[in-house]
Amino acid sequence: MSNSSQKNVAIIGAGVSGLVSAVHMYRAGIQPIVFDKASDLGGMWNVNIRPCWNSMQTNISKFSTALSDFAWPKDTPLFPSQKDVYVYLTNYIQQSLPNKDIFRFNTQVKNITYSNNKWTIKYCTKSNDISSEQFDFVIVASGFFDYPYIPNIINLSSFHGTLIHSSDYRSPEQVRDKNVIIVGSSMSAAQVASDMATTAKHITHVISQNFWCLPRFIPLIPNNPISPFLPIDFVFYRQSKRISSQEIVFRNNDDYKKMNEYLKLITDNSQESSKFINTNDEQPAFIAISDTYNEWNRAAPPINERPDWIFSLILNNGTTIETTCDDIIILCTGYRPCLDFFSQDILEQLSYIPEDVFCPIILHRSIFHPTLPNLAFIGMYRGPFWAIIELQSRWVAATFSGLLSIPSITIQQIGLDMEHRIRTQQPRPQFPHGDYVGVVNDLAKEVLPTASSNTHDIVIPTQYQADGSDKTVIDEMNSICEEANHGRFIAGAIFRALHESKWSFERILTGKPADGTVHGQAEFHYSQQQELLYKEQGKLILSSQIPLDITQKYIYVYDEDQDLMTVYFVDDKNKRGSLFHTIHFQSPSNDGWIASGEHLCSQDHYSVSYLFRLNGTNLTKFEITYTVKGPAKEYISKTIFQCEKNS
Repeated sequence: MSNSSQKNVAIIGAGVSGLVSAVHMYRAGIQPIVFDKASDLGGMWNVNIRPCWNSMQTNISKFSTALSDFAWPKDTPLFPSQKDVYVYLTNYIQQSLPNKDIFRFNTQVKNITYSNNKWTIKYCTKSNDISSEQFDFVIVASGFFDYPYIPNIINLSSFHGTLIHSSDYRSPEQVRDKNVIIVGSSMSAAQVASDMATTAKHITHVISQNFWCLPRFIPLIPNNPISPFLPIDFVFYRQSKRISSQEIVFRNNDDYKKMNEYLKLITDNSQESSKFINTNDEQPAFIAISDTYNEWNRAAPPINERPDWIFSLILNNGTTIETTCDDIIILCTGYRPCLDFFSQDILEQLSYIPEDVFCPIILHRSIFHPTLPNLAFIGMYRGPFWAIIELQSRWVAATFSGLLSIPSITIQQIGLDMEHRIRTQQPRPQFPHGDYVGVVNDLAKEVLPTASSNTHDIVIPTQYQADGSDKTVIDEMNSICEEANHGRFIAGAIFRALHESKWSFERILTGKPADGTVHGQAEFHYSQQQELLYKEQGKLILSSQIPLDITQKYIYVYDEDQDLMTVYFVDDKNKRGSLFHTIHFQSPSNDGWIASGEHLCSQDHYSVSYLFRLNGTNLTKFEITYTVKGPAKEYISKTIFQCEKNS
């Protein structure tokens, strides 16, 4: 493909943004050269270079974490791991870029300058050799997650324990039997807190604002007890939820109030992420994603409770936390980009503020700057999504190759003015461009001006292929939605809702050997990964007899791959014993979700039916009915459980 007259482009970064940019530049007839200081591709997804904690999965499904023309294998988990994504990107490059010599790994870009319509890249190799090359174009795709962001914490030097950033956290074993202070309100803060909850002695979570924590599966209609549960992006990223196809950049207090009310419905208004800050419904809604953060907060002691400490650490807001030299502080404070390879005059044109992790640079559509020709930025904004990265890359490839005209200076200046308004708005929302669907729609109009992008309600990358959506991907997504209507994902929702929960119950026994009632309390507690120990204590009252104390224990196990919940008997060590029954979910009734199971115990047959009533992601009531038939038994046991709210 290469020839002497062919134009070339330097791409800084070999993460998702750099790889996608390289593919589309190659397809547009421009020779890409990709520079990366790491030894391999993948950026933050390369498990060998930048490993995340072992249990980390994507926050949105594989349908959104995808490229339009490269489908995931069908057996890939709905929420892939870091390793899954790395393998996906490696396979994407193997298929899409026949020339692998375009990569310059172990290469640090030191300086980028512009002169005589050419960009000069000065770089240093692993052997400390300094070289420079000229390029027609430059794409900066070094990412928003380049360097860990360390906030200014007053008197941090007085802390004599272990201080790490979330990028250095790997597994719960790092904090076993330790007091841990987690600082930050990011996605990683909630996820790391949940991950280490089984091993840490105690966790204190220090945040600067309230946030709503949602699981990866949420109800499509939160105030409907029989709503199907779907992956979070299937619910949020819908054209039908919109009042405009264009990006909505600025929100008012009424918009914030509506969003907070909606999030309250999802969480049943039972969760506040911080007990130290009052909720204001007219403030921007901040969201984190974790399957069990809220559930661990209802455990005793909760994540937010503060124990007694020895030394003190003073935070920016004046709060003092006593600590010891054995404690661990984990800074889940996010990342910042680094553009130090540009000269000061270019950085001034970009209005670059490296400490501003919300909006560090000012660009038109987060891509172009009118005074910096033949330069583009891909994925360089807080909260990059793959569909946006791909559409940005395609737009830049089309303009650099001459297939499309670059936006006029006037249009770009309007875009810069908009970004300045975004940067200075108060209060600041969670993301500068939080309207994902609106951003995608606007970019699609630039890249695919004659194509309709609204043929599917749920917005996923495949629908923005130039030659039409991948039917196999759309069919798989539609099949998942249809299965959800008939009970798929409900087992997981129920299991998460039972985690660290307390219940009062009444049981009615009718038949032989005797009628009776039981009143008592029940609890579900973490046993081990994907296992809950159920314990109940109650008093059995039979006709004309003294009440008897009773106890029962079971182990509830959830298999995420099979989406099945199974109940086991418990041995004398509170470990999983023999199988009791598997809970099979069915289509809901008007009162809630229905499930059933059966068990043969010696000569007695147990037929089990369940009814679960959800309010958002929370379980407020459920019923278990056993119909037992055998030589000496023929009775029905119906138990109604009512949720006990923690104080």
